[in-house]
Amino acid sequence: MMKLTVGLVAALAGFSSALQPTAQVYIIPAREASAAPPSLSPGLARLVLLQRLAAIGQGPSINDVPNDANTEDAVSAMTRFGKTSPVLFGGENNGEPSQLVMMLDEMTEQQMEDLGRAFDMKPAFTITDPPSSNAHEELVTVDFRIAGITDVNQCSLREIANPLEECWNGKQAAVAKYNANQDPDVLQQLPQRLAQLVQLAKSGELETTILLLPSTSNSKSWSDLPQELRRRQAEQVISSYDKAAASSTSAVPEKPIAFPSKMPIAACFNSKKSCMIATGNCSSHGSCLDRYASAEEDGKKKEACFACHCLSTKSESGKVTHWAGPSCAKADISVAFWLFVGFTVAMVGIVWLAIVMLFNVGEEPLPGVIGAGVSRSK
Repeated sequence: MMKLTVGLVAALAGFSSALQPTAQVYIIPAREASAAPPSLSPGLARLVLLQRLAAIGQGPSINDVPNDANTEDAVSAMTRFGKTSPVLFGGENNGEPSQLVMMLDEMTEQQMEDLGRAFDMKPAFTITDPPSSNAHEELVTVDFRIAGITDVNQCSLREIANPLEECWNGKQAAVAKYNANQDPDVLQQLPQRLAQLVQLAKSGELETTILLLPSTSNSKSWSDLPQELRRRQAEQVISSYDKAAASSTSAVPEKPIAFPSKMPIAACFNSKKSCMIATGNCSSHGSCLDRYASAEEDGKKKEACFACHCLSTKSESGKVTHWAGPSCAKADISVAFWLFVGFTVAMVGIVWLAIVMLFNVGEEPLPGVIGAGVSRSK
């Protein structure tokens, strides 16, 4: 009787675990996929998301490791599924890609299967016993807010898929959370944007993490820390950001400083504001103008294409500097270069002509009168 009871308990436990919903996490670009995606607890999955979204040196600490996991498991998960560390001596042009996290909540099992087939890839990992919708909202408004992540939920998928758009606010990381019941169009639009996301990942501009979260009645949270404690941390971080912004604003120098962007600058922007944000107002060396403001094609006005129109600046000493580049951050030295090249070519030509002239003079025979005057008399 005892053996029968133990067997029934084990069978019921296995059956209940099989019925537990699991969340699926896709990472673009896709890495080496195993036959069966590994499973992570919500706490470890939260660390992976924070590591991907946080700036270098500002990721989760050892205090964020959940109680149900050890430090080795946390480090292993972030190493395997987190973003890659930048090259130590990569230089300024070796900028890290932007990070985007998309959370699709309240999904049915059929919707997750259909979207997985549309992705045509295996999940990077799954999340066992994921929290409820309230916990997802708390993750975005509290945990991601502490890390200074931009919430782009109000933007369209076209804007979200471009880190240079205005809704990113010039940040390197963004998060968007959708409800499958309230935003059903997202399930149709996301597969259509997949090719663009893959291309951006290949070019090193944007990496995307997509969470398919099932509908569940679980009341657990993503973190072991109390919600009130994390909210106080968020308020402290936001207040420190405000103080830092105020101090930096008061210390802005009068002379504009050019700062070349670490990311490739797009050739065209849909609006003047997005152009100004992405290029730093053309590094204060120009202005964003619509290239096709007066152009028409087949009787219709062309789509807006805002780009930097670089100008020249004059220093107090009277020196004029011409600026160039997609963000007007590079000094145009083409005039000085061609003057130097022209002067060098002219000097080389003059020296060469002088040598040729002297050589030709030396090759000419002496006149007969000079030869007779120097001959010896017999």
